Amino acid sequence: MSGSFQEKIAMKIGIKKNHESEWLVHIGCASVKMDPFSLALLEIMLEHLLALEQGESHSTLKSYVKLGLKIKTLPDLECQKFLREVEVKDLLDLMMVANDRELNTLILRNMGGILEKQLKGDLMTAEIPTEEHAKRAIKRIVEALFELEGRGEIEFRTEKTRYI
Repeated sequence: MSGSFQEKIAMKIGIKKNHESEWLVHIGCASVKMDPFSLALLEIMLEHLLALEQGESHSTLKSYVKLGLKIKTLPDLECQKFLREVEVKDLLDLMMVANDRELNTLILRNMGGILEKQLKGDLMTAEIPTEEHAKRAIKRIVEALFELEGRGEIEFRTEKTRYI
């Protein structure tokens, strides 16, 4: 076989937002409707393929964690709304594999006192989840984030966010 991977599958990919919770992805001459999480997975897989093409390694778990770290862009009130929508065990798994002090502080600060104490204890004693288990937990977390965003209950903010 001659030619690079990119030459072999050279096709254009376009993405169009239909509405808050649905995207239309154009791949070559085909169109596929996708929810926000599936779109994020597509992006992870494309990053993975490009890394492999360039001889680099790529961790899908790290990409999942990156999606989960979107929590850090939520203000406290919206973070509290979000935390009521997810399982504490899923949060624990994300916190353990992300190993991000800022994320842990945000989550613990926005939980009720009893849950905060429980989660702190679990962080010190629980075993790190397997990669597949962690990915399933993060998937549920990110789907909840996208669901709340789609309903307009939360909004991700960055340093580039501007209001008119």
